[in-house]
Amino acid sequence: MLVRDLMNPNPAKLRATATLSQALTLMAEEKVRHVVVVDEGEEVVGILSDRDLALFYDPVEMTRERWSAVTVGQLMTADPVVTGSATEIRPASQVLMQSGGSALPVVDNGELRGILSERDFVRYYAREGDGN
Repeated sequence: MLVRDLMNPNPAKLRATATLSQALTLMAEEKVRHVVVVDEGEEVVGILSDRDLALFYDPVEMTRERWSAVTVGQLMTADPVVTGSATEIRPASQVLMQSGGSALPVVDNGELRGILSERDFVRYYAREGDGN
């Protein structure tokens, strides 16, 4: 099985200049935990996760203005580890585990093709079982 067989081909994406408010809205609308950050040429420059947002959250100082004042680029993980759509699932899963993240942007020839997340593996095994 290849990454392209398991990935989400329509990842949520934003520019680094987007506000955290915009990221939260997009994540809620799309029901996703990751946003791929792209530049003007649609090349991947980072990834923003719900974990990044949770670490930023301050229950005492959190205001709508604070969410609007900070950009995605300030919190994202820059230059994320990526994988290709033709990569076998096992090596891709090992890269995901070693990266310490929970999703890998899928990039072919510099172009964003999708995202492979832990959720994709769970969905696959819930649907297919372990093959035994």
